[in-house]
Amino acid sequence: MELFYHEQIDNQTKVFKLEGEEHIHIKKVLRKKEGQIVKFSNGDSYCFSAKIISILEKESNFEIISKTKFDAPPFLHVGISLLKSQTRFEIFLEKAVEIGVSEITPLICERSQKKNMNIKRSKKILISALKQSHKYYLPKLNEPQNFKSFIEKNKEENKLIATCEDYQKKEIIKVYNTKKNNLIMIGPEGDFTINELEIAKSENFQFVTLGKTRLRAETAGIMACAIFSMIK
Repeated sequence: MELFYHEQIDNQTKVFKLEGEEHIHIKKVLRKKEGQIVKFSNGDSYCFSAKIISILEKESNFEIISKTKFDAPPFLHVGISLLKSQTRFEIFLEKAVEIGVSEITPLICERSQKKNMNIKRSKKILISALKQSHKYYLPKLNEPQNFKSFIEKNKEENKLIATCEDYQKKEIIKVYNTKKNNLIMIGPEGDFTINELEIAKSENFQFVTLGKTRLRAETAGIMACAIFSMIK
């Protein structure tokens, strides 16, 4: 069964309507009929089963008949540099949702070749990935932030930064802690600069390695998410 997304429904909602692209998809693509059951997620760990009350020209109307609350995944915040290739950054966003993360912050680092992003488009990619992978938790996507200001104000308990530089590093799987809020930072093409790594060190970040292979930035981000998801 297909999964749809509606951010405005919650555990108190009885009836609601759907407009725009999602309504058109239900009416003209899937050709759903009144009385059929459709699954919805609100991105906050809920799955709603909703019966179609009516399908009109510009909107569909639904009645929620049941709901299920899933446990939120262990907390992982990924701070990852904006990448030169928008496509590669969007691949990371898509896979991060499929694997499961809590929060994503795009970073502007000293070696970042891109300084901005289309937040609206990126959120659409997250929602599309949520629906396709039948996930019920939508990661929070923050506006891009400067490396230094981000690293100084974050509040996560377990703070990690991945680098290829010759620092004393631990295997990432050994320092993740699913009982705490985790932050992992992934640098741009060319890695973080020594200056940035020294700033991280002064803010009590732990240096980690993702293995002996040199990875593209988006691959490193995906691997960091995947490793975290495997920890029991």
